[in-house]
Amino acid sequence: MKNETRDNFGTTAPFSIAVLEKLKHSGFQYVQVKGFTSDKRLDYMEPRYLVLIPMKELPGDQGEIEIYESINSKLLVDWATHPRDGMDVLVSYNKKS
Repeated sequence: MKNETRDNFGTTAPFSIAVLEKLKHSGFQYVQVKGFTSDKRLDYMEPRYLVLIPMKELPGDQGEIEIYESINSKLLVDWATHPRDGMDVLVSYNKKS
């Protein structure tokens, strides 16, 4: 784990099929997707890595609209099945704040 992800999100782990199944069994329905550059800036155009933040439900406040993906999506299955293709994808287990 890189220090930059630890500073922003607490404990992270590489995303894999086992992690995806654990999230499903724990009742998570969505993940919030955050992209970051190597200097820790939020960037969705040219991110160096992605951090997935598990969520049991989507926020109801319109001001909290971000990028979310269903836990059952084909995209998440592809990321979990092929963890070494493309950029690093991490999952956050206890986001700070």
